[in-house]
Amino acid sequence: MKRALAFALAAAALALPAAAKQARTQGDLAHVAVAFTPGDDIASLIARHIAAAQRSVRMQAYLFTDPRIARALFAARRRGVDVAVIGDAAQQASGGLPWLAPLARAGAHVYLDAGFAAAHEKIVIVDGELPGAAIITGSYNFTRSAQARNAENVVVISGNRAIAGRFIRNFETHREGAKPWP
Repeated sequence: MKRALAFALAAAALALPAAAKQARTQGDLAHVAVAFTPGDDIASLIARHIAAAQRSVRMQAYLFTDPRIARALFAARRRGVDVAVIGDAAQQASGGLPWLAPLARAGAHVYLDAGFAAAHEKIVIVDGELPGAAIITGSYNFTRSAQARNAENVVVISGNRAIAGRFIRNFETHREGAKPWP
């Protein structure tokens, strides 16, 4: 029985993506928190993380209509935080990302991703270049409906440079393939 369990654990470790293997082999740990709707106030959780940003906020959004998250991004820009947002081009065309134009006017770097059937990632990277970086990801679209009417989730991963680096590389890959805001 112990041998079968050891084999199963070894096989599972082999199936991990490179970033997960790297984090495990370096002994890096991460703080992980989760939140769910209904029940948890995910929009406020995201806004608090953005409010704590010291250097940068990178966001990938399929939909983005929540004013609390938008206000947090505007406040970050006013504090001198570098804000970059990649939105799904088709959702922008249909009105699902109304905060992108005002954010661009406020000095955020805004991009539209049209390279996929859906640019469906929902990610916020706060201070990705710092040791205490926070990654927020999950099913949660940045909308009032996600908070008030849907069953959604987020996972917040912080304090792991290998994982943050992986999310930053993914963001940069999508940014390079996206079109800058007109």
